Amino acid sequence: MNAYMTNGTYEFLEKLKEKQTISPFLLIHNGVKTIAYYEDTHLSIFESSRNYQILAQIGHLAEVGFMSMSHLPVTEEGQPIFEMDFKQKVKEMDTVDGVIGARILQPQQGHTYILLVEWQEQKDYQAWKSSEPLPNKKNASYISGDIYTETFEVGEEE
Repeated sequence: MNAYMTNGTYEFLEKLKEKQTISPFLLIHNGVKTIAYYEDTHLSIFESSRNYQILAQIGHLAEVGFMSMSHLPVTEEGQPIFEMDFKQKVKEMDTVDGVIGARILQPQQGHTYILLVEWQEQKDYQAWKSSEPLPNKKNASYISGDIYTETFEVGEEE
């Protein structure tokens, strides 16, 4: 299964979403940017997209809640170990309070993977984050740079 993302204005992406039968077709936004995200076995419908292969997943993403998107730069030689570790990490997310769904996304270009997690509420994400669940260059040799996480509201813009 593949995952596709593109950026645009909320209004533009909402019009694009209305023309699609793909479900779920999520709009996530944070006041700085809006991203359209969907999963499919076919080629991307976006003219300009970031394309990923879903390596592991739990749950079903929905148009509710709060989403975290952690960008994880991985060394080329460390990819097999990273993928093994994060496939397990995604499975373990099934036991974390407030998780609706989670994916580890392998980029079709480049070396920055994404851990995408949808949460029932922001407080659930904050509780998980406080346990320092993500690796860093000091404790994981396969990490090649700084990890950063973006957070978003899911669904309609208020």
